[in-house]
Amino acid sequence: MAATTAPSTVGIHGYSKGMEVPFHFQSGVIIASYFVSLVGSITTVELLHRKREGTGWTAWLQQLAIAVSFGLAAIWCMHFVGNRAIVLGNGEKELQLYYNSGFTALSVFLPIIFLFLGFTTVEFRHPGQPLFWPSLLFAGIIAGLAITGMHYVGNFGINNYSLENPPQFVVGAGLIAISACCVALALFFYFKGRWINSFPRRVACACLLAGAVSGMHWTASVGTRYKLGDMPPDQSGMSRDTNLIVAIVLSLLACGVCFAFGILTQRRKKQLADRAQHVMLASVTFDPDGKLLVTQEGILPAQEVTKQYNQRSFNDEFNTAHPVFQWLFRVTFNWTGVADLIPGMRSHLRSIGATSKDATRPMSPNTESAYADDSNGEDYSIIFREHFCVAASELAGHLETTIQELGVLYNGIMMTGSLALEFQVKKNLRLPSRGAFHQDVEPGFLLPTMFGSGQLLFLVRTVDKAAALKLMTAGYRFAQPIHVGDMIARSMQVPHHEMLSTISSLQAYSKQNLLPLEEPGYCTYLACYAMRAAVNKANSSWEVLVTQDNPFQLPQVEFTQNPLKPWQQKILHRLDGLSANQCLSWLNNKASECSPSDDKEFLELLLDQVTALTIGVPEPFFGQAIFSSKAVRLHGNNNGTPICMYAFCIIPDVHASSLKSKNKLTYVPLSFFQCFQRIYKGSPDHAILTRKIHREFSAILHAKALPSSEFSPTTSQRDSVASSIPHSVTRPKRLQWPFMKSSDSTVTRRSSILKSDFASDKGLTDESQAPGTAQPFGGIMVSSDTTVEVSSAKQESTMELQKMGLKTEAGVGASEQPTYVDELFQIASQKWRQH
Repeated sequence: MAATTAPSTVGIHGYSKGMEVPFHFQSGVIIASYFVSLVGSITTVELLHRKREGTGWTAWLQQLAIAVSFGLAAIWCMHFVGNRAIVLGNGEKELQLYYNSGFTALSVFLPIIFLFLGFTTVEFRHPGQPLFWPSLLFAGIIAGLAITGMHYVGNFGINNYSLENPPQFVVGAGLIAISACCVALALFFYFKGRWINSFPRRVACACLLAGAVSGMHWTASVGTRYKLGDMPPDQSGMSRDTNLIVAIVLSLLACGVCFAFGILTQRRKKQLADRAQHVMLASVTFDPDGKLLVTQEGILPAQEVTKQYNQRSFNDEFNTAHPVFQWLFRVTFNWTGVADLIPGMRSHLRSIGATSKDATRPMSPNTESAYADDSNGEDYSIIFREHFCVAASELAGHLETTIQELGVLYNGIMMTGSLALEFQVKKNLRLPSRGAFHQDVEPGFLLPTMFGSGQLLFLVRTVDKAAALKLMTAGYRFAQPIHVGDMIARSMQVPHHEMLSTISSLQAYSKQNLLPLEEPGYCTYLACYAMRAAVNKANSSWEVLVTQDNPFQLPQVEFTQNPLKPWQQKILHRLDGLSANQCLSWLNNKASECSPSDDKEFLELLLDQVTALTIGVPEPFFGQAIFSSKAVRLHGNNNGTPICMYAFCIIPDVHASSLKSKNKLTYVPLSFFQCFQRIYKGSPDHAILTRKIHREFSAILHAKALPSSEFSPTTSQRDSVASSIPHSVTRPKRLQWPFMKSSDSTVTRRSSILKSDFASDKGLTDESQAPGTAQPFGGIMVSSDTTVEVSSAKQESTMELQKMGLKTEAGVGASEQPTYVDELFQIASQKWRQH
């Protein structure tokens, strides 16, 4: 018995129960414990950075993951790894710390619960909202208390010592933890709110959090006194090593999560760099405060349309003058016309495997056969338009909205990937040898822009506060454009200043009332209609002068809001055929000669407005513009009141048509300007285009759904009539490689379903610009009806059918009427021929 009681009386290694055992620290373990906390803190900050906002179950799971990563990896693991740095006595095994499993388990859940509550409080508020900073302070206090509480609860689980904690050390440790957590969280949300939350800054925030955990732990440990108690029954070392093993395993898991974040980040960068070379469709959404909708990465929500536009020749440039772009532009102003066709388009693309047959090179002799049978004869225009509509539908799904509310297409295309292309060009900049020149005539800086660069289309809209809140619940954020411009520019590989300028234009575009003219009552305008031959033939044949701020409006001034009287119209007829300079001279002379009367007042008003128009168009050629006294009617007024326009028309010489006031005026393709005149709200052209789209795509989707044996001219009576009308489609001129004469090849389609005269993108540009022959019968439709009459006296007897013969109806389908732009084009051409 004496032997068994000896330890309690004699003591262990000279220390008896109740005696204070001295201790010291191992510096290597201290450093290791800080890195353990740092790994957990980095994981926490990265999860906070990537967390989706909202109240769904996914958001709650993310919130729990944040609390677990900080409470378990950064605090709990650091505590038990750091306690191994405490060496009691001279390092005897029997004098080291042993833990109770119950308190150890409690120390795991305590910080997680507190941190979950604290982070949830601050996540309900956004920077700039009321009570955000009080919520952030509360979260910092909760995080500091969780660190302090976990430390002391974990120490209560020590079996073989009773601990004494001086109050001053407890308070000091708590203040260190609270203050460091508040500063770290404040910096994190400050950076996040201003979109300067780069990875180095997030690491700095994580270092502060790890410093809060480590600083609190070692401040409390220095003031702790250890008094020897009863020895635990198990002294094999496993009980004290178990916590260390668990902590190390959890730390390694946290390291794995950090590495996974790094790999995902690099992969995401490569994806963004790759898609900058493709044709992308981005959603540009502004809230009522002018903030821009972005993803958690600070970039625009975007969807890939296709790898690259399939250019059939070097002159086939996808821009605002292209009929396909104009088709897309008009469709976005009336999404209802294609919404019900999108499921069929998606199935059609999947069936033909369009994504794997996306050729992008122009024509050459070596590639002629490949292009001749591209996509089994499918028209690439149709495939590209299907890609666009499907991409828009998927983008609407990501934004949790309908395609009808997705917005309208911006009137410009941004070239992306230019920074990467510029770097490649500089790297390859060298003088080719004579042999190399014959092998490749376009090395280095001679590389065309259509190779290796992408295009970005924008769908623009402005949402109200309710819709903005819904988007934030879906995981998106609104930010000031100046804060996210750099990230968007880097993701699209475009210059920063160009991206900011484009965002500014997009914001102005979203605020514009996109109707051409919308006045409360009758209104008459004086306008300048100047058109020139396109400098770039890929931009159609003609360009028209418009205002820089509103490229869908001619330079114009308001003349009067009252209907013109007959004597006033006679004065305008007197000016017909005079140039702008001659009109100013004539009006000035007449106004000075007239005595005060209605005539003088009208002449002075007309003189003032012509002078104002001259100031608005400060170009030398405007003085030679010819006045037309023919009143041109404009559509697009919601009130249905008439809007008239009198125009000064001119076709300036190409060499004299360059603009000096580029900040006020610009040229746009005439076909695109005509296109805009058909997209105002309530335009009858919406219904006409919708019918064309349904006729074109319904036939295509129906033909694709049928087996090849069933797809024949007799499948549909209407299709058989259409297919029986012969017509040919002329391919664009191919560039023979190298420097061979181009040749035209005409290919006759066997079926009008692939490219018929009813194609909905037909007619968006001047017919004279597009090669090919028209249908000899125009838009005539032939249908047959069979009438069935049932006699009321024979309701109970067998139904009797009587053939009434074949009734044939022929008529011209509804077509789009000319706009005022077409009328001005004819006036300008006629006036200029006369002069």
